[in-house]
Amino acid sequence: MNRINYPEFKKTINTHCLETVGERLTTIEKNLDSLMDAKRNETKSSAGDKYETGRAMIQNEEELYKRQRAETSKILDQLLRIDPDKECQQIEPGALVLLPTGLFYVAAGMGKLSVNEMDCFAISLSSPIGQALKGKKTGEVIRFQDQDVIILKVY
Repeated sequence: MNRINYPEFKKTINTHCLETVGERLTTIEKNLDSLMDAKRNETKSSAGDKYETGRAMIQNEEELYKRQRAETSKILDQLLRIDPDKECQQIEPGALVLLPTGLFYVAAGMGKLSVNEMDCFAISLSSPIGQALKGKKTGEVIRFQDQDVIILKVY
């Protein structure tokens, strides 16, 4: 990798994660609002079964969006607890970890992110790789998926 200011990049990743989660929450809220409008506008027709089926479908969608909102809010809470300015000495929430396989931001399980044309994986400590990395420091070796992996640097 080129000369990268990793502490600054960590702040950029954190901001990207917060923006992404904020956008997800906004979309979920808009979908819920639309669903509530549809629910209010649903009129009982002479075909009672059709009305009940429509209401049940709306109810199922509403429950799905509410679950998504709860999960996304939990991710937002995890992200808000992180101080992106803190330089981590070991792998903990907020650490940016450089491994031979790439960059990992220990925050919340958001998967692969592309930030400033660089790929980074946002992971949680409860993920399998997060569990293997938890509490480790630069230079330590972990065993993950039957391979030894050296931790090149923790930021």
